Amino acid sequence: MPKLLNISNPPHPRTVYWTLVAAGSGVILLAGLTLNPSASGWISEAAQAEFASTMPAEPAPVQIAQPAAMVRTVRAE
Repeated sequence: MPKLLNISNPPHPRTVYWTLVAAGSGVILLAGLTLNPSASGWISEAAQAEFASTMPAEPAPVQIAQPAAMVRTVRAE
């Protein structure tokens, strides 16, 4: 049975604590925003604004590039 790797420098307990506090705060904030009736309206309006048009934009007119001057070659003899 393989042994677990030995961690020579484990993270500081205070770092772990603040990471969990930040993640928990983010979850509570996200839950509060999604459960708030006015915030759900904001989310709905934002999604409708993002996907407002189903028609693609008209393509720009195609312009074919023309050379500015005639290309000339020189023979070295």
